[in-house]
This record gives sequence, structure tokens and C-alpha cells, in this order.
Amino acid sequence: MKAFRRAWGAPPEVVPFAPDPAAAFSLGTRLAEQGDVEGARSAFQQAMDGADPEYAPAAAFRLGLLLGQNGDIEGAKEAYRQAVNSGHPEHSPVAARNLGHLYKRQGRFRQACGAYQIAIDSGHPDIAPWAMVYLGNLLSSYANPEPARISYRMAVDSGHPEAARQAARRLAALT
Repeated sequence: MKAFRRAWGAPPEVVPFAPDPAAAFSLGTRLAEQGDVEGARSAFQQAMDGADPEYAPAAAFRLGLLLGQNGDIEGAKEAYRQAVNSGHPEHSPVAARNLGHLYKRQGRFRQACGAYQIAIDSGHPDIAPWAMVYLGNLLSSYANPEPARISYRMAVDSGHPEAARQAARRLAALT
């Protein structure tokens, strides 16, 4: 609530007790841009607590970005999981992809594969093909390259202009 008072420049008695999720999300975005990590975290959490079907997943995703950029990887993963679990058609697939990246960096390859698969299963026209490429990249390090080939072929078949091209290059390198 301090973030709201500070951002609005209003005395405490003027600030509404529970800001609406849209206002909380907007404030979180603005505070993040200004470098106020704690204020943004608080505002995004308030947007998430509002359980609005649009703003709660958006806030969870933005909180994941914010925390990841500021070194709180566990907090970022939790925020991304909340966005994934929302099932939102835009924020859930992107959060799943980012969650996969975080797991991969930690060497937790099974969890990374699972997160990438969630992004693939979403069918999102931009995120799913890239998740196929990322999954293929991860699977290509295993002794049996066939699962990587399958993932790359799926990306090629998606027709996504960039992901398909990169998957085709990776597929050719496996052969």
C-alpha cells in the first residue's frame, strides 16, 4: 500500500483500501520501469490477489520477469507457475516458456521439458513453435536424438517464419 501512496502522492486517508486490479497492474508496471522493485512487487501481488481473469495472470507474468531480472529465481518461478496455472491464452504459454528457461539454467532438464511442453500444448501461434525449438535443443543433448528430431519437425511443420527456419537448421545438424 505504501507504493500506491507514494505513486499517487496522496495522504493515506485518500488512497482507497483495495485498488482495482487494473490500477495495481498499471502501477506495478510503472514502478518496475522506475526501478522500484519492492513497490512493483507489492503492486503486482495486489493485482494477482484481485483474481481478475485478465490482470492477475498478467501481473503474475510481469512479477516473474521482475523477480528473474533481479536475481530472485525461486520467486520468479513461483510467479510464472501462477501465470501458467491461470490458463490464460496469452500469459500462460509465455510464462511456461520462461519457466522452462529458468529450469534449464538450473540444470533441471526434466522440469524444463515439462514447462516447454505446456507452452507447446497451448497451441499459441508464436510461443508454441519456439517452445518446440527450445525443447528440441534440450533433447538434442541426449544419446538418442530422435525426440529432438520430432520436436524440430513439429516446429518446421508449424510454419512459423523464424522458429521453423531455426528448427530446420538444427534438424539438418542432427542428421
